[in-house]
Amino acid sequence: MNSRSTWRLAGALIGFGMVSAACGELTQPAAFAPTTSSTLVADAEQETSPEVEEVPGLATGVDEFVPSPAASYIPSLLISGPTAVFSVDDGGLVDDGATEDDGVSAALTGPLADLQTTRVVDDLGGGLVSQEVTGEIIYRPSQGAEEILSPAEAGDVLLDVGFWDGSPRALVQVGERQVDWIQLITERPGAERERQIHIELAEDEEIVALSASRDLQAVIVQDRACGELRFFDSEGRLIPLEGPEPPPCELNGFPVYGAVALSHDGGAVAYTLVSYRGDTTEAGTDLVARELIAGSEAFFGRRIGEAGDSIASLAFDGQRTAYLRNSDVAQSVTLLNLVDGAELPVDLTEVGEASSVSFARIPVSPSQ
Repeated sequence: MNSRSTWRLAGALIGFGMVSAACGELTQPAAFAPTTSSTLVADAEQETSPEVEEVPGLATGVDEFVPSPAASYIPSLLISGPTAVFSVDDGGLVDDGATEDDGVSAALTGPLADLQTTRVVDDLGGGLVSQEVTGEIIYRPSQGAEEILSPAEAGDVLLDVGFWDGSPRALVQVGERQVDWIQLITERPGAERERQIHIELAEDEEIVALSASRDLQAVIVQDRACGELRFFDSEGRLIPLEGPEPPPCELNGFPVYGAVALSHDGGAVAYTLVSYRGDTTEAGTDLVARELIAGSEAFFGRRIGEAGDSIASLAFDGQRTAYLRNSDVAQSVTLLNLVDGAELPVDLTEVGEASSVSFARIPVSPSQ
């Protein structure tokens, strides 16, 4: 857990709200260690809706091993683009001399300099999982050769990487309403890479966005009304979390939740709320952040998009958010410190047109 985070992992997350593919033997990088026992926390007394499977407890991951960086590490921001993957270390938000006029951008060196991607996320072991501009989803571990997790013709979309049962798992979208996980590392020597269906939505629902932290997933769903923000566990079960009252639904079929990102410790969530004009164009976007604790109020809220703007990607490390904003006239990436509200634009001159942002939970050093 990042020592700079000002929000702790909740003791109970009751607050807010098999197709197997053989890819050779899997080896376990040194960054991954055996799993310790998870702590199950009993659900609070509450009514469970008919659509939600009642579960006896929720694994919080408090006592379960999850790879973590040194206390001094500040998560690097990874920016995907058509010409390269760029990283922003620190972003200047911890420097007293930083101003809103400062811009930062630093290219990753070595084998990553030539990557052409639409999405990159770290694997919590020093490696990367990326979606290439050609469509393939490729795993570049910290040790060993790169592997294709999903060929271009499959049409899968890389969403994020979660971690449970001692293994990181890439979460990919299949079609409009299905999420599969693909195991990246196994504790059983010689085992084949496994893939399973993880989440399936109803026929009249679609996936808008997904963020994973540990064994928790936050999913924005579009339906015939204005959509929902839902949470799922490591078994793909809907968790009955008590959340804030959803905003008014003024335009059926257009989701009020636009983007979502869980903090690295799984204890907080950031998301955007979108309002629309009568012609269905976006009128404005607000960023909201809150802890996953029963009865908690939002600890941050700010307008980050005006009329005509679209927040295409959102990342959250527990203290800072990064968001990619597309507008009618320009594209921008902004680092925002939720503690003091400081903003810093990221210089996109070299990266070209960006497609997504994510924070590397531990330093990345893929072998290829």
